[in-house]
Amino acid sequence: MRLELTENDILLLKLAGSILIAFLVIRFLLMPGIEHFQENCIQRDELTETAETMQAAIDGIPVLKQEIENSQKELEEVSSVYYEHMENHQVDELLTGLALKHGLFPVSLSITEAAPKIPDAYLYGVTAGSGKAPSAHYIQTAAGNMVLRGEEAQFFGFLDDVETNYPALRLCSLKMDEQIYFDQDWNVIDQPDMSCGLEIYMHE
Repeated sequence: MRLELTENDILLLKLAGSILIAFLVIRFLLMPGIEHFQENCIQRDELTETAETMQAAIDGIPVLKQEIENSQKELEEVSSVYYEHMENHQVDELLTGLALKHGLFPVSLSITEAAPKIPDAYLYGVTAGSGKAPSAHYIQTAAGNMVLRGEEAQFFGFLDDVETNYPALRLCSLKMDEQIYFDQDWNVIDQPDMSCGLEIYMHE
């Protein structure tokens, strides 16, 4: 049996072949190309964003340098009234020397190791002025507990000197007790002892 193709059959075959070719072209040529194009667009956007971020960081370097310089100046101003980091024997020399300066006899002195701590008064001033406090590791505080013997006028001179001329020393506690002693001739001496706690502020 012979099949004869009519013009309509031939037209339909050509149309089906064209549709098949178009499908194959779209499926295996156009669609992968579109997918690659979309991926390239996404990568381009990511690279553009990264480049803009890097450029912004580069542009911000002068500002960052200026902020670092300003912070360094602020730290220098903050630390100008504090002592550089001292060992315990140096704190001993400072406090004992101050007591002897006013004619007081140091009965005892205990010193704690310096630890990171910003003075509360400074933190209050920073908060009130809306400033930024330096790192707690930058400013350190040691404590010295002293018992001093002498006359009341000498005690008051000592305390006034600390308050007026030693901004890096702060009196935290104070107690005075009347004590009775004997001198070398066994004369009774009624003399007060002053127990005081001091904080010593230092910076690294």
